[in-house]
Amino acid sequence: MAPAFTTFPRPLKASIVGVPALGIVLAAAVAATTGGPFSFAQSWRWLLIPGCFLTIVLAERFPVKIGLQQKISLGALPCIVAALLLPPGVGPATAAAGVLAGNLLVRRSLPECVFNAGNTLTAAALASAIGEIRHDTDMAQDFRATAAALVYLIVNLGVAVIPAALHSGQRYLTLLGQALSATWPASLTLGACAVTTSVLAIEAPVAAPLPLIVLPMIYRMNRAIEAQAKANDQLAGVLAAQRRFLTDVSHQVATPLATIMTNLSNLRRANRGRPAEEAVDDSVAEAERMKRMLARLRSLAHADEDVPLRRELVDLAELTADVVRAYTAQAATSGVELVTDVSEHALINADKDLLREAVANLVDNAVRVSPPGEKVTLSVDRGAAGPMIAVVDRGPGIEEDRLPRLFERFQRSDSGSGLGLAIARRVVERHGGTIRVKTAPGAGSTFTIELPS
Repeated sequence: MAPAFTTFPRPLKASIVGVPALGIVLAAAVAATTGGPFSFAQSWRWLLIPGCFLTIVLAERFPVKIGLQQKISLGALPCIVAALLLPPGVGPATAAAGVLAGNLLVRRSLPECVFNAGNTLTAAALASAIGEIRHDTDMAQDFRATAAALVYLIVNLGVAVIPAALHSGQRYLTLLGQALSATWPASLTLGACAVTTSVLAIEAPVAAPLPLIVLPMIYRMNRAIEAQAKANDQLAGVLAAQRRFLTDVSHQVATPLATIMTNLSNLRRANRGRPAEEAVDDSVAEAERMKRMLARLRSLAHADEDVPLRRELVDLAELTADVVRAYTAQAATSGVELVTDVSEHALINADKDLLREAVANLVDNAVRVSPPGEKVTLSVDRGAAGPMIAVVDRGPGIEEDRLPRLFERFQRSDSGSGLGLAIARRVVERHGGTIRVKTAPGAGSTFTIELPS
């Protein structure tokens, strides 16, 4: 339910009352100074009253999309035509009445309806005073009509922003600039069509409807944007369902997998030294691999969530030391030495758990591709844009044809599930950072995470 008019702040109430009053005064003044409200009225022009009125109502009822999140009413076109071709007073009143009826039709609040009608009346009265087209046109008249359309568009937009500025407390010029940048192409197109149609109605009546050929194009554009918005909504739903699926599956499988691993461990102890020991060892290794993949699926689903990051002050030296401690046993089993090289103790505002997961995935990959006796170095330094974490291995390197798709999901190598690098990239991107790799066949790889300060 719309708030009651009495609850509005005093400046907002003043604008709602003042704008229509100003429009009435201006329309009356224009009519009085140009020979009365019915001066220069050729008979065919009276047909424009119902035509413009109905067109404005329909434009208010069916706004068109000019962007995925932006809509605009085409009502400016018939409003300007009414101001230019109808007698002073009648044209602005027709435009204001159409806007009022259209607003009521779409169930806007009464104060909003009155304000919008007053805004239209004010802008149309000024446009009529500047560029009313009488019996004949010349170049000077064409310029005046063009200026009148521009005045209408500027005044209409400038007045429309006033309630938003008063209600939100934001700076008027800031809101005006935002509104102008979002609507100026469509507004200028409608203004140009209105002026061209009005001038042609006097000079070449048969050709007057030709500028309106732009309306079917606008309609097609509107349908295309609506289809794109619908597709985006469907895609967002699919991605959300995918994240839920990954999370649910990883959680549902975790418990039975833990039971399987426990039973396999018992079987391995019971069959030590027997022929079945090798088969049990292979089963344990596969179960461990599945456990790691499920953990990464959970991490990927978490990294993809659109929830705000749980930021805190993170010491990158401590974070890397924590990762090294977690992977020391795995590295020792593989005969690989894990070392750290901290050139600078950097503090950043980040989601510690997600960032640790990204670094851990890089270290896990590096340990698994490194041959026994080699080192994996985890370093912290400062790059050009901010703190930098690098993971250096002495493995076989990465083939050049794999590099363009290296960070995509499920780009499997012989050593992993193809999720670790995708998780690392997603986490780094959510922190506003970059991740890159430098590699050469036989010379190892260096993965570098650079984060903003």
